[in-house]
Amino acid sequence: MNRSRRNFIRRVGIVAAGAVVAPYLKTSGLVAYSHKGASSFLATVAITDTTGTPADTYVYDDVGGGVRQRVKYLFDLLDLNQSGAVSALFGPGKKVAIKINLTGGSGSASNPKLAGYTIAEAMWTHPAVLQAVGQYIIDAGVSPADLYIVEAFWDAGWKNPGSTAPFGSNDKFGYRAVQQALGCNVVDLNDTTAANIETVSTGGSHLNFESFTMNKVLRAVDVYISIPKLKHHSAAGYTGSLKNQVGIVPMSMYTIAVDNYRRGAIHHPTNNAAEWNYLPESVCDLNAARPVHLSVIDGIKNSTGGEGVWCANYQSRSMHALFAGLDPVATDSIGARIMGLDPAAASLPLPAPLTNGGVTSSITDNHLYLLNGKGAGTNQLNEIQLVGDGADLVTAVREDPTATRPSELQLCANFPNPFNPSTMVVFYSPRSEHVTLTVYDITGRAIETLLEGEVPPGEHRLQWSAEGLASGMYLCRMTARGFSQTIKLLYQK
Repeated sequence: MNRSRRNFIRRVGIVAAGAVVAPYLKTSGLVAYSHKGASSFLATVAITDTTGTPADTYVYDDVGGGVRQRVKYLFDLLDLNQSGAVSALFGPGKKVAIKINLTGGSGSASNPKLAGYTIAEAMWTHPAVLQAVGQYIIDAGVSPADLYIVEAFWDAGWKNPGSTAPFGSNDKFGYRAVQQALGCNVVDLNDTTAANIETVSTGGSHLNFESFTMNKVLRAVDVYISIPKLKHHSAAGYTGSLKNQVGIVPMSMYTIAVDNYRRGAIHHPTNNAAEWNYLPESVCDLNAARPVHLSVIDGIKNSTGGEGVWCANYQSRSMHALFAGLDPVATDSIGARIMGLDPAAASLPLPAPLTNGGVTSSITDNHLYLLNGKGAGTNQLNEIQLVGDGADLVTAVREDPTATRPSELQLCANFPNPFNPSTMVVFYSPRSEHVTLTVYDITGRAIETLLEGEVPPGEHRLQWSAEGLASGMYLCRMTARGFSQTIKLLYQK
């Protein structure tokens, strides 16, 4: 056994046979909370620190501690502390779906805000993490034919020309290679073929939706896993395994006229409904329709200030954290704490002030708080047992990960990009300002003025539809006093 292998075993407490022998147990003094000795923990979250390991560079399988070993370490810790609960999920005959997150479209991959990170490292579920979880499941006895990678794909960049199947040869990000290595299936959750969808009730205590239409595979599987990237969110405050659920319903069935570049009906039923109240409630309803059995959150590399490069104060970061749990509310709560948020609070701060229907807010209702109230899991840190060599990533005093708000005007990337037929144009103003936004075609001919007038401080979002126009590149220019900036919008039918 070489030295690097011995050091890895010593750090993570796993012997060569794979049994957990010395997990790090943090049973008191969690952040600002203390656990009451007379009570029992309601949930366990396993966390590993990838700093200085091959996993920190997304090496899938390495004797010194690549992502595959880290995922196994987390699941072994959960088994040890929860009587084999993870192992019990998998085995011959079990059907399993893994929901990943590839937000925003492939056009964001070259955005300069990524700042030396790849889009898979900073914004998306990384293929190495997906492969590690998938390989564990297959090794546990699940047939590759019974394993499904599921996601709602934004654009044709994932598909072969003339094909509706995702992860074709056009996929240049590594997910196709993972699917081929695992030999499993992939399902596009945006597929609305009648034979593939069904209506699912949210139960009697729903908040916004009595039911959802979703792909049948989501209900046909025995085990459902959510693997998000650890991020802030511009409207929900925080992205975790439960916010990842917004992508389980077909986008085309949940658009509204004033917001049809995304699932606008999930965010707000009309332009006058406050997104910061409605979206968290919709997240609760989505999880009533399709509960999460296992959460794995990738914070090895991640981002702050929003869910994507279109957010005004987005920054690519490295938190060096990979963690997992069987209580998705508890697992997301640990992630929220790592991101500098209080998961037990009734509301969360937004990365930047957000305007809906002429009203601006700097906070959003906390969906973890709402889900805790509905009995879906615990968001109380003193009720969560934290195990693993990464516990100090949560308990130690650390730099506030919240990105600093910009001090200057900024025209951000559009979302999604490419788009069809609508996209969201985002800009940020640190003060009240007279702003003009105009869309031009590639020849410089003005197509439409989206905005001309005074705006309050904060982040602003405008929808533009290219319906009736030719496919291709368009330009959006923002001007203000002493300011001019242009971005490219790719309309792809």
